[in-house]
Amino acid sequence: MNEDRQRYAMHAAVFAALSNPTRHELMHLLCKGPRTPSELADALQVSKPNLSQHLALLQREGLAKRSRQNGKVLWEVVDPRLSQACELIDEILARELANRTQVLERK
Repeated sequence: MNEDRQRYAMHAAVFAALSNPTRHELMHLLCKGPRTPSELADALQVSKPNLSQHLALLQREGLAKRSRQNGKVLWEVVDPRLSQACELIDEILARELANRTQVLERK
């Protein structure tokens, strides 16, 4: 039972990390492939210090990692299967988003 609680606590920490819209969008960007901090900051329209805080949290939760390639710092997802998880969430929520859009258009 203790192992289950530990697993659920880890799940909760990951979901908490992704509950911030900027970090959630950041994960989607990282799921598309490695990016430099400048590319990420520009895409998200956030300052580099703000981006750094978000990346540090994702790294602490085991979702993102930093590496160096050809003298550049790159950030990427820790496990490529996270990309599949992002796609699955999009797929599941696409129907709900379409329904909400239709309701708003009727008003």
